Amino acid sequence: MDEKPHQDRDKLGRVRRLSWWVRLFCLLGGLALLLVPAMLWSQPEWLESVARKNWLTNGAPLQLDAGSRFWGWLSSCLPGAVLLYALWQVWSLFGYYRRGEIFKTGPATHLRRLGAALMVNAIAQPLSTTLAVLALTLGNPVGQRQLVLALSLEQYSSFGFGLAVLVIGIVMQEAARVAQENAEFV
Repeated sequence: MDEKPHQDRDKLGRVRRLSWWVRLFCLLGGLALLLVPAMLWSQPEWLESVARKNWLTNGAPLQLDAGSRFWGWLSSCLPGAVLLYALWQVWSLFGYYRRGEIFKTGPATHLRRLGAALMVNAIAQPLSTTLAVLALTLGNPVGQRQLVLALSLEQYSSFGFGLAVLVIGIVMQEAARVAQENAEFV
């Protein structure tokens, strides 16, 4: 008796189960991307703690009025939107995998889009932080306003990982095209 078809079904079943979990993670991650920034920007004490710990280099006064917090929250929507788009690409990719459609052009397209989103996120994150600090210090007197541009290894890693995923998506799209051509010859 041939064990290969049984093993292939088991592996595909495993991919389908894992795909369900990845999609659940995407759903929970999307909810967190929507709720956590709104909670942060609506609670001045928490916001001040985060701003002083992560964004400001000195003890500059912060404007925590509703207008400043609104503009700061709006600035956090930029990377949030990019990451929601990235999660949507992962959700869609694993939807294909869950249906057993692994070596098709659809999954490759979503991989390329995910890679591009990760690269854009590498730019959106520091821009968002810059705009958030500006929103929180713009109401300060001259000399106490801050404009911060901070780049970190996290942005470099996000860009590099995004580039790698983008290239893998391009390679997979070419492989799917070749597989489709080969299937048409039979």
